[in-house]
Amino acid sequence: MSFDQQQIAGLIRKLGSADQLLAEAYINGTIFIDDENRSLIEGLKKTGLLRIADQSYEFRLTTDIKRLIDRLLLRNLRYRQNTDMAKMVKSVEEDIDAYRNALERNEQDEANYHLEQIDDTLYESLELLENSLSVMFSAITSQFGFVNSLASKIRENERALGYAQQLVQELKHINLNDCYEWLNWTAPAELSRKIIRFVDQYKNIVERLASIVDRMKALLFTLRLQEQTANRARAMAQYLKQHPEWAPLDWSNESIVPNLLKRGSGLTLQTGINTHNSSLQADFVSLIQELKRQAKPILPIDRSAAALPIDGAAAAAIEHQQDLYEAHVESMFADVLGKQGHKISALTYWQTAGLDVKPELWLDIVFAQYCCLPQRLRRAIALEMAGNCLPGFNGNQQITEIWLRRAQ
Repeated sequence: MSFDQQQIAGLIRKLGSADQLLAEAYINGTIFIDDENRSLIEGLKKTGLLRIADQSYEFRLTTDIKRLIDRLLLRNLRYRQNTDMAKMVKSVEEDIDAYRNALERNEQDEANYHLEQIDDTLYESLELLENSLSVMFSAITSQFGFVNSLASKIRENERALGYAQQLVQELKHINLNDCYEWLNWTAPAELSRKIIRFVDQYKNIVERLASIVDRMKALLFTLRLQEQTANRARAMAQYLKQHPEWAPLDWSNESIVPNLLKRGSGLTLQTGINTHNSSLQADFVSLIQELKRQAKPILPIDRSAAALPIDGAAAAAIEHQQDLYEAHVESMFADVLGKQGHKISALTYWQTAGLDVKPELWLDIVFAQYCCLPQRLRRAIALEMAGNCLPGFNGNQQITEIWLRRAQ
């Protein structure tokens, strides 16, 4: 049995093991989770057969499963395409009017039917939008990795950008004030929850779609720049091929060849000894005869011998070894912080400490350690440098002295 067959058989077994639960969800519209059916409902949710309803403990059939059962039983046939947002809004308005009329006539079954129609329509429209956003976001993240050339990537980006902008225009058909007008009567709590949840998710989708459109525009700009760079490089390569400015000399006809270009014939490598070489036959024969004359052949290594004992002595602690010049720099910084209003010369400290390092390198170490200080310490220590301006440079200096003083 192939993997696909096993997957389909597992899905059918899942449907068969939860027949009563799924039938209850279809007939009653919702089912509630408890300790007895918790594991079964969680499994059906992971499989994609159930979805969360208004509350976290309330579950409904997903739209695809419900439509499948509708088609098989020839019940509740609905052929509305919710990709057109204007049609979706009109459909919801009609269902809300029918739901309101059914409640006024106290026809609970008909009211529940229209409430389920409203929930399915809103959920399906949001699901279609979520799928569209997921596909577009995946394409942007991979930089349209399903095509290779830059021209194809630009073309796919333009198509996706056009679709996203068309989707933005479609979403403008949804007016949130009209959505709130759907509740401008004594609407039941279950209808209010569905409408408010739809409005919240719609706002989130609009923000994400705006972000995706901005990222598409930025990516399209980058791809077009890359295409221009590639075209320039291609044109330059073609120009250099047609107008060569330099060609390597042919040293094969020259009498004097540079040593850098002298190469041997190379080695012919083989994975083993060539036994068909007649010049090696005498050496092979003598080697075999010598091995036969050995009275005590070489014994294999005895791997059953006792292992060496493990040294059980306690590990000694290793003293922390600090960098000498880093310790001197820290000592000098400590002196600066301890003397308010006094300047300390880096070269004077170097001469007093008798450091075995060139003064130029010592000044570089001091400046580097000062730059590595935290912001709080750099504000506490003021650094002044003196040096000679380098000829030909604007503002660059060759540092000859560094003074440090406490700033606060």
